[in-house]
Amino acid sequence: MKRLLSTAVPICAVFLLHAVSAHATSFTINFCPGYATCPSGVTEASLTFTPQATPNDYLLDLIIAGDSTAPKYVNQVSFVITGIATPDGYDSKPTLNSAPGTGTPWSVFFDNVSGSASSCTTDTDSSESVCAQSGPGDPTNRGAILPGNLLDWQFVVNLASGEDPLAAGSNVNLRAQFLNSDGKNAGILSPGGGPLVDGCSSSLECTVTTTSAVPEPTSLVLLGTGLAFAGRKLRRRGQDA
Repeated sequence: MKRLLSTAVPICAVFLLHAVSAHATSFTINFCPGYATCPSGVTEASLTFTPQATPNDYLLDLIIAGDSTAPKYVNQVSFVITGIATPDGYDSKPTLNSAPGTGTPWSVFFDNVSGSASSCTTDTDSSESVCAQSGPGDPTNRGAILPGNLLDWQFVVNLASGEDPLAAGSNVNLRAQFLNSDGKNAGILSPGGGPLVDGCSSSLECTVTTTSAVPEPTSLVLLGTGLAFAGRKLRRRGQDA
């Protein structure tokens, strides 16, 4: 038995290390459903940072999805990378690669989503926050239509060269303002933040309760193969003795 353990443990360690180290190239966190401030019908509210070739450059997909009972509009969204000051923590103000067609034009500011009439309408550099607003100053532009849709705001994010790169465990936050069909406030998503997760195949697997990636099936097969090999080797030693 001791021989089996001494042979199998190193093999287990090797393949478990492979399983833990195998990961996707993006870092993700999903806040909805689950948080008390998630409006009814909001099925996803996630941030996914994908590193680019240049260090400290990322594509950020801010995704909000809803079923048929979700609020009618998403009027404003914002993200925070904890510890990254605005504007000094960025090489330049983040821009939008793409945004939902409804709500166009979307404008980006260094400001927080607060629910007030003046939030996300100008650069205030408050709360380490970057926001996007649908048609600032246009009361007829209520934002992106949410029920039954998956809405994606893709930001180009260039952090200053002196900032630490993002990684699993980096703390981030997402906020959003929702409006009803009359254009009145239907809730503010304000989860309070959480750590990015590495190795998820979808944002819904990267909720704030996720603590580690599930080993890939290939890694589990290799682990089982290693244990079987160790068992055969021990049996042969017993027969030879």
